[in-house]
Amino acid sequence: MRERGPTLRYAVNERPPLLITAGLGLQNALFVISGAIFLPILMRSLDIVTTEQAAFLVSATLLTAGLSTAIQAMRLGRVGSGFMLFMGTSGAFFAATMDAIELAGIGFVAALALIAAPTEWLIAHYFRVLRTIFTPTVGGVVVMSVAVLVVPIALDQWQGTFVEGKEGSSEFLLIGAVSAIVMIAMIVWAPPRYRLWSPILGLAAGSLTALATGDWHFTQTSEAAIVGFPIGEWETPTFPLTGEAFAVLGAFVIATLAGTFETVGDAIAVQRVSQRDFRRIDYESVRGSLNADAVGNALAGIMCTTPNTTYSSPTGMIPVIGVGSRWVALYGGALMVVMAFFPVLTGFVLDLPLAAIGAVTFVTMLLLFVMGLQLAVSGGINGRTTLIIGVAFWGGFAAQNGLFFIDKIPQALEPIAGNSISASSVLAVLLTALFRITPRKRFRWRGQADAEELPGLLKFAQQAAESMRLQVRAANQLELCLEEVFTHLSEQGDADRTLRIELSPDDSVVEVMVTDRSEARDVEMPDLPPDLVQAESDELRDLGLVLLNEMASHVNHTTISDWHYISFEISKSSDLAPPPATVDL
Repeated sequence: MRERGPTLRYAVNERPPLLITAGLGLQNALFVISGAIFLPILMRSLDIVTTEQAAFLVSATLLTAGLSTAIQAMRLGRVGSGFMLFMGTSGAFFAATMDAIELAGIGFVAALALIAAPTEWLIAHYFRVLRTIFTPTVGGVVVMSVAVLVVPIALDQWQGTFVEGKEGSSEFLLIGAVSAIVMIAMIVWAPPRYRLWSPILGLAAGSLTALATGDWHFTQTSEAAIVGFPIGEWETPTFPLTGEAFAVLGAFVIATLAGTFETVGDAIAVQRVSQRDFRRIDYESVRGSLNADAVGNALAGIMCTTPNTTYSSPTGMIPVIGVGSRWVALYGGALMVVMAFFPVLTGFVLDLPLAAIGAVTFVTMLLLFVMGLQLAVSGGINGRTTLIIGVAFWGGFAAQNGLFFIDKIPQALEPIAGNSISASSVLAVLLTALFRITPRKRFRWRGQADAEELPGLLKFAQQAAESMRLQVRAANQLELCLEEVFTHLSEQGDADRTLRIELSPDDSVVEVMVTDRSEARDVEMPDLPPDLVQAESDELRDLGLVLLNEMASHVNHTTISDWHYISFEISKSSDLAPPPATVDL
C-alpha cells in the first residue's frame, strides 16, 4: 500500500475558512491554557497565594498569552515571527515565581519580568553575531527536550497522579486509552480534511468516556463567575534591595535565557513545517520572535504575572493537521483574551478530564520529538553535531530526572540543573560555541567587490588549496565556486564595499563562508529561462549559480540585518560533492 506523506493544506500566509481557523485556534489554545493556568492553581493549592490572587493570575496570564500570541503572528515591523507560534507561561519560571511571591508578593514578580524582558531583546539585537551558535542543531535539541519535560507530566495526568484516590485507576487508564486511540486513528487513517481535528476529537472522546465513568466533574465551571477580571489584585512592581531578591533575579534571568533558547528552537522549527517550498531559515523571523517574546515579558510585568515563552505543542501538530496558517494563532490569541474576561470558560478548561488531556498531550509530544530530531540533523551529521545532540539531549534528560550528582550542584544553578529545556539548551549552546572557538586552521581573504580583485582571489584560492593539500579536482572546484560567488556579488551593489571570505578545512570537506553587505540576490535560487538555447544573455546571468549549486554541497544564503552570509562545502575527494547527509524519518 502506498504511504501518504504529510501535506500542507494551508501555508503560513494562507487564510483557511472561518470554521477551520476558529476551530484550530481553539484546539491549539487548549494546549496553551492548560499549561498557562497550572502555576496559579498550583500556588493556590500550596497556600502561596489567596483565591483572589490565583483568579487574578489566571486572568492576567491568559490576557498576556493571548496578546503575545497575536503579536507573534502579526509581525509588526521587527517584532513578531509572522508564524503560528502560541505563547504561554514557561515551566522554567515556576520555581523562581513561587520564590518571588513568597519573598515580596506579586509586585516582585512584575518587577522581575520587566527587568528580565530586555534580555531577549539584546539577544535579538546581536543575533547576527550569535548566528553560528543558534543553529538548527541547537534548535532541534531544544525542541526534543520539550518532550522530555512534558511527557512525564502528561503520563502523570493520564494515570491520575494529580487526582486523589485515582492514581493508577482502571477508569483513568480507559479514559486516556480512548483519547490516544482516537487521536492516533485519526492521524493514520482519516483523510487530510478530517485529520486536522485529531487532537480535539481525541480529547472529546476521552471526555465522553470520563462522563460515562463518572470522572468528569464540573466543579470549577459551576463555581466560576460568568464575567469578571479581578483587577483589584494588581500590585505596583516592587524590588526589595536584599540579597535574597537578587538571588531570585538571577534565577529569573536564567529562566529567561532558557525561554530564549526554546523560542529560537520553535521559531526555526515552525518555519520548516509551515511553508510548502521551504528553502532556508529566515533569521529575521527568528529575531522577530525574540523581540515579540521580549514584548510579551514586558506585558507580563505590566500585568503582574509570569513571563511567557513559545509553546511547542501546536508546532508539533502542523505536519499532521496540515495547517500552518498564522491566522490560526490570531484566532487562538483572541480566544485566550476573551477567556481572560470569562472565568466560567477557564473553569470549563480546568474541569476537562486530566487523563484525556494527558493522553492527547503524550501523543503530541511523540510527534514533536520526531520533528525536533529531524530539525537537529537537517544540516547533516558529522562528529560535532553527533556530540552536540547526544550530550545535550541526554544531559537534559539526566537533569530533568535528577540522575547525575544532583546534590553536588550549587543551588544558584537549580533553574538549569532541574529542567531538561534549560540544561539541554545550555549544553548545546556551550558545545557549539566551544567548537566555534576551538583553534583550527583557517584561511581568510578580504577585498573590494570589484572585478579587478578577482585575480587576487583566485591566487588566494590556489595557495589555500596547496596548503590544505587538496586534490586537483577539489582545488578546481573551490576556485570555480569562489569565482562564481564573487562574480555574482561584484555585479550588485557598491564596488567599494568589502567582501570577506573564510575557508575552514575539516576532515572531509572545506567549509566556505562569504560575508557581504549589499542587496545581492539569493544564490540558492538561480533564475533561469525555460529555453536556454534561445535565451538572451541577460537571462543567463544566474547560470554560474547553477554550477555553484552542482559542485558544492550545503549551499546556504542567510540574510540578517542586511548582512549576507553565503556558506557552502567543497568535498576534499576527487568526486563531485555528495548530497547533504540527512536522516529521513
